[in-house]
Amino acid sequence: MPTVLTIPVPRDFDLTGAVSRYGYYALAPNRWDPHARTLHRPLRDRRGRVVHTRIRAAPDHRRLQIRCASTVAPVHHDHLKHQVRRMLRVEEQFDRWYQLHPGARRHRFGRLFRSPTLFEDIVKTITVCNIAWSGSIRMNQLLCDRVGADGDFPTAAELAALSPKRLAVRCKVGYRAERIIRFARDVRDRRIDLSAFDNPAATSDDLLAALRKIHGVGPYAAANILQHLGRYDQLAVDSETIRLFRDTHKVDGSLTRVTAAAEKHYARFAPFQFLAYWFELWGGYERDPEIQWMSD
Repeated sequence: MPTVLTIPVPRDFDLTGAVSRYGYYALAPNRWDPHARTLHRPLRDRRGRVVHTRIRAAPDHRRLQIRCASTVAPVHHDHLKHQVRRMLRVEEQFDRWYQLHPGARRHRFGRLFRSPTLFEDIVKTITVCNIAWSGSIRMNQLLCDRVGADGDFPTAAELAALSPKRLAVRCKVGYRAERIIRFARDVRDRRIDLSAFDNPAATSDDLLAALRKIHGVGPYAAANILQHLGRYDQLAVDSETIRLFRDTHKVDGSLTRVTAAAEKHYARFAPFQFLAYWFELWGGYERDPEIQWMSD
């Protein structure tokens, strides 16, 4: 019999919004069915075995239902629930953010989709840099199809077993192959301890500096990963920021100039500058879905 797990959610929780307001939901192995309002996602149990799941709101909308494709022993239940809570930011509190931004409160905008693990978020961030969104979609699909077990996103151990050359050929990741493999091996061999990034005592500056020490993680990538850690006080500035400020705020010029303008514009929303920026950017995507994401 398939196992069905449940997770209580806050009153302001909206599954559609928690999934669809950040683009990583469109990267494999995630599959969102907007009509059924169901997220299809393979997860890993405590042993690393792949468990295919369907995640949807319960009829009372006070819980999430996680329907597993197979029977899952109770020893693995909490591990699976933790991954879903992380993806959908179930336990994050947004009361202060909503006080600062009434528009976000009206739209229940705050929960931005992320991966079950920080490792996956970092690799995906590497795959969205310097490439059109369609290229990122292709790379992540190939990573799941050709490296990850049973169609899931590959673990550090699965990636570390490959050479950069083999990864580049199999998954079309180009120069990113060396960065991804080096990162995977550093995690596998415990030279990088990803659990340290969950330290609530660390400041955002501390975390940003630690992220920049990861080979291949530049300013944009570090700031973007920071928001995956629930820290929203840094802006991830890229070509979309330049477009937004040129078209909406009539600020044109260099990345340095736009960065200064953006930091000033969103300062009143501290420490949620990234959420304020993304709310504005997301509004543009909603009005013009043909806009293609590109990260520099």
